[in-house]
Amino acid sequence: MEESLEKPKVSIIIPTYNSGETLTECLESVHSQTYPFFEVIIIDNFSSDNTLRIANEFGAKIIQQRCNPAFARNIGIANSTSKYILFLDSDQVLSPQVIEDCIKKCQSEKAGMVRVPEVFIGEVFWSFCSAVWKNYYEEVERLYKATENLIHGEPRFFIREQIIHVGMLDNSLLWGEDYALYKKLRKANIKEALSESKIFHRELSSLQKILIKNLRYAKSMPVFLWNAEKKIFPLMFRHAFLTFREVFRGYRKSPEVIVGCAFLLCLKAYATALGFLTGLSSHA
Repeated sequence: MEESLEKPKVSIIIPTYNSGETLTECLESVHSQTYPFFEVIIIDNFSSDNTLRIANEFGAKIIQQRCNPAFARNIGIANSTSKYILFLDSDQVLSPQVIEDCIKKCQSEKAGMVRVPEVFIGEVFWSFCSAVWKNYYEEVERLYKATENLIHGEPRFFIREQIIHVGMLDNSLLWGEDYALYKKLRKANIKEALSESKIFHRELSSLQKILIKNLRYAKSMPVFLWNAEKKIFPLMFRHAFLTFREVFRGYRKSPEVIVGCAFLLCLKAYATALGFLTGLSSHA
């Protein structure tokens, strides 16, 4: 859409790879926004399904490049023409006022980045358990932020020039790239705000997909620890412990959910350890 003289435009950057199963709902939510001044930039890792056809149907700008999500977002930023940037995943759905709320927060609170709360959704047992875990993970931060040093959720909406000012995302990171960017922005004293609208995130439906995803991410953890943040693991363990305690309290009448969450936690821990050692040996 054309830039308005009064309304600043937003570039919505979406990395994709064989994302046809979820991309339609994602882009429908983008085009249902109450704020109409935006462009959609899709950075596609040479999908072999119907991803590109869907992107074209919604009028997205498409750039094909073999890259990880951090590099894809940097490419999107470099090719954007807007004052604001929104990072979106292809399996996420925006509530109608996300963009409008984020711009209002930037303007009224003079913020350079806005965190948008996520609600995780799972429709089958394993995705439901994964969604329960992640929703409680978010809730733990709210419950204990005054007394505990925990992992902080990362913003997704930014003033473009602020990202460029701190050096963009780290292209070498497959995992933790958003957290590393957030830490750089905080170090630069960029003010943060919280949106009242939400993003809905669909969880993976099978154990195999969850395992493969965590293995892939964990391979880049050694690079993250060397280059970005060396003290994150103790915070992660503490956050996970508090999350499991809240899951137990909330689902004590549904033991199958507690067992499912515990199994997923063990599976992710195994995948993380294996992926970490694989990444460590490849960078030795």
